Amino acid sequence: MLASPSNPTENASSSPPTPTAAAADVMTPFSRTCSPFSTVTEAALIFRDENTDMIPIVDAGKLVGVVVDRDVALAVPDVPDLGQQPVTSVMAKNVPTVAADAGLDEVAQALVETSSRWVLVVDAEGNLLGFVSRDELARRAPIEAALVPANDLEPPEVVQS
Repeated sequence: MLASPSNPTENASSSPPTPTAAAADVMTPFSRTCSPFSTVTEAALIFRDENTDMIPIVDAGKLVGVVVDRDVALAVPDVPDLGQQPVTSVMAKNVPTVAADAGLDEVAQALVETSSRWVLVVDAEGNLLGFVSRDELARRAPIEAALVPANDLEPPEVVQS
């Protein structure tokens, strides 16, 4: 099966990570990407054909952003010729990334800090390697990586009637 951020269970290895697993150990590689010159129509075809909701935009192997199906759908009413526009017109540039050797705790932290459903994995040169979804991390990470230390929790707000 092909890589799909909206259905990562089809793609990731099923072997459990080691206690010192890194992002590269649990990531799912991308099967398709777009260049900055790809059109929104080309991206829409990838969304459909790959059953995915996010496509990385790469230039010479380097990540420059992502296009998300929801952003395309929201732009349709305002841009009549959106299909002919380059994906950069709807691309998000500030996307969460981690290094391939980042620990699962760092992956979890990046997901929480950015409120993202996924984090992209890059090598030391910034080349795109794959992604780790929130769901996949929850399934594959040791339970300790998913827990928040008690001292990091906010006390509940008490509302008096």
